[in-house]
Amino acid sequence: MSDVIFDKVQNLLQTVSNDVTKMHEESQSNNEIYLEALDDLAANILGLQSIIAAMVKQYPVNADDAKAWLQESMTPDAEGTEKAEAVVDYLLQQ
Repeated sequence: MSDVIFDKVQNLLQTVSNDVTKMHEESQSNNEIYLEALDDLAANILGLQSIIAAMVKQYPVNADDAKAWLQESMTPDAEGTEKAEAVVDYLLQQ
């Protein structure tokens, strides 16, 4: 292989290497942003759960009524209803 072609291949490989490094750095930065957002969301959910648990002690809630509201509010093909019902059970057992 001539030196000119070898140099071009080497330059292209260096460019690819730089691009992959840049993509990795951007990905890590985005991951940190996503993890911080998830942490904030988890803190908010935990805070709301604590408020609801305290309120339920003062004002009892019927789990079947809450689950009926979920069924009425969700579309028939909505995913996550089972998880939401599990959260209802969890919060009302506190």
